[in-house]
Amino acid sequence: MLKIGICDDDREFITQLEELILKYLENNNFRAEIHSFTQSCELFQYIQNGEMFDILFLDIELDDITGIDIGRRLRSEYHNDYIQIVFISLKENYALQLFDMRPLNFLVKPVEYKKVEYIMDEYNRLFNIQNNYFEYQVGKQKYRIDERSILYFQSFGKKTFMVTNTGQKEFYGKLSDVYTRLNHNIFCAVHKSYIINLRYVSEYCNDKIEMTNGDVVPVSRSMRDQLNEKIIENEWGEK
Repeated sequence: MLKIGICDDDREFITQLEELILKYLENNNFRAEIHSFTQSCELFQYIQNGEMFDILFLDIELDDITGIDIGRRLRSEYHNDYIQIVFISLKENYALQLFDMRPLNFLVKPVEYKKVEYIMDEYNRLFNIQNNYFEYQVGKQKYRIDERSILYFQSFGKKTFMVTNTGQKEFYGKLSDVYTRLNHNIFCAVHKSYIINLRYVSEYCNDKIEMTNGDVVPVSRSMRDQLNEKIIENEWGEK
């Protein structure tokens, strides 16, 4: 299920935005949890407890700390590039300050339904709102894991290692078979031994990628064009 966060010190605005989001979800037959916060400390406590948002609507002009500072902490201190941030403001002159946080979009108050609809449609196009689960087997036991928590896969011999945001799992299987069972909107094969989740990329060079956990993944020459196309499709490099 999609998880949406709203952080704004104006509770009346939160109610209005929630109604617009709920209208979109109902019109498109999507399900989501919406959690709202009026203070940054409440938001950080929620995240520190291990919870994760898919989309965070974040007011820039909060009373206790700016939304820009929150976004920077999420990206640099928490190494969280997964959350797609939509900044909210009464002003339009924040573009350069927001660039390094690669926001999904920017909302100027007052907010209309058409703008919320556009942002949600864009998120759906890029990341597919319907959650996908990856299933794997260890011995006779079968498991399933939310794809959103997977950083990358690495094959070594007959084993595949799956690195997640809570640790590493391993199972027997071919990497080519793994790839056929993944959401290709967010996963990309970058090497004969690696498949990455594009949403956890922090830096990209021609021959290597650094993931948000600091791991470095090689990129083979034969797969660079495919990776470049995926990054352009996801607009990762243009935000």
